[in-house]
Amino acid sequence: MLGKEKSSKISQILASSYYQKWVKYFQGVLRLTRDKRYRTNGKKLLVTQYGIAKTETQLWEKLKEGRELAKKYHDKPNLTDKEERELKGIENHIFIHEQLIRISKTICDGIAWRNLNYNQMFLLSAARGFGYVAIDYKSKDFRGMYIVAYNISERLGSTVIINDLTRFLRIGDLTDIKDGVPFIHELKEYGKEVKNMFTLRKVKGKISRQAVRLLELQRIALSAEAKVGNQIIGKSVIDLPLQTNLAKVERLIKRSKKEIIVHEQVESFLTIEVTNFQEIKSHKGFDIEAIKAKSSRIRADIVHSNWDSFYSDERGNFMRMFVPYSIFPFTNENCINLMSGNYLVKSMLSISKLKEFLIQNGWEIEDVDEAALDRQIKKYDITHSDIFSLNNPLYTEDTLSDIGLFTVRKGPFSMSMDTWLYGKLTSEYLTSKCILDILNFAYERAAKRQSGDSYFPVFKDESKLWN
Repeated sequence: MLGKEKSSKISQILASSYYQKWVKYFQGVLRLTRDKRYRTNGKKLLVTQYGIAKTETQLWEKLKEGRELAKKYHDKPNLTDKEERELKGIENHIFIHEQLIRISKTICDGIAWRNLNYNQMFLLSAARGFGYVAIDYKSKDFRGMYIVAYNISERLGSTVIINDLTRFLRIGDLTDIKDGVPFIHELKEYGKEVKNMFTLRKVKGKISRQAVRLLELQRIALSAEAKVGNQIIGKSVIDLPLQTNLAKVERLIKRSKKEIIVHEQVESFLTIEVTNFQEIKSHKGFDIEAIKAKSSRIRADIVHSNWDSFYSDERGNFMRMFVPYSIFPFTNENCINLMSGNYLVKSMLSISKLKEFLIQNGWEIEDVDEAALDRQIKKYDITHSDIFSLNNPLYTEDTLSDIGLFTVRKGPFSMSMDTWLYGKLTSEYLTSKCILDILNFAYERAAKRQSGDSYFPVFKDESKLWN
């Protein structure tokens, strides 16, 4: 969950009519990208991406202006009270444009997820890179990239995604998708040189680390296998549907339009709370204390919310494990309000109640060794700035070393309640039955193989859940 300072900044921009005007504009863009007539039409989507690039260029220009102005204030040894107020306004202006760019990229993530048939193994692998560049649709770089994208789309009849318009596609410049299969292209010399699996095969001698990562991702796209350290890890389909509480969340959102703050314990260990800031703005003279009193008092060990999607750091890291709200099976209005922060949807997880539930269903619990957890945290603090850099392959041995909240056991089998699992639980609102299905699948797989192993889990017909 974001800290108080960041939450306060979000609350402030929600009161901005300028921000809300842009949010309304992006709702129209989201509607267009989700329209069944356009969502998988390569030519129309390329035109749509060009329009998004023009809009994002405008936002980047405003962001650059704000950052340059803020720097002038920060360079001064002392500021007057008036200058302090002016700087606060400038920083608010910067934050607004950072979030509008994030919303734009989240919409483009939706384009990528739909056309890649919600292939999470590929998408989460493609996200293992840093940052993105400022978009300037007038630049020679972008024009060259767009021409190459257009030519590929025309020649092959494929859908081409401009990676820098997204958050998830961090490897290469273009992702060319034909019949659900992606091919990654890296462009040099304003698009005059194209590097991909076909051209790199012809290279004699050593290739760059950037090219190695591109080929690793291409391997994942074609074979559904990833090299993790010395292991080859593949995709494994859990032959069960992904069962969620998404319908309950949407009903809570509907209730919030009348009651402003609502909550429901959707599982014995999971409570969802919705605060509707859009309705707060429209209610003049509302009693803030009365509204606060409606907030859930349930004790939670882990709290995640859609406001966590506002998180990014100086290297462009974001919440990679979260499915983008642009593909949630909600209305366009509800999706854009999740992206913009007009709704605050909190997922509150009680670890003790989760343990109780698992014990009741035949699982033993082993708590995390605090010393081992401290060592992992210390190692992460030292290495986190390099995790997704060109210095490393897409996946390393450390990828498999997530200790998790605790370990579940049944006989000789054990499994960590790791980041992937509890992240999915709190961001996709999994049902208790779904949690048991995941654990039982892993147990039965290990029993058949007579050993544990690592794999990328995929649910049966998961693509039918998302929009």
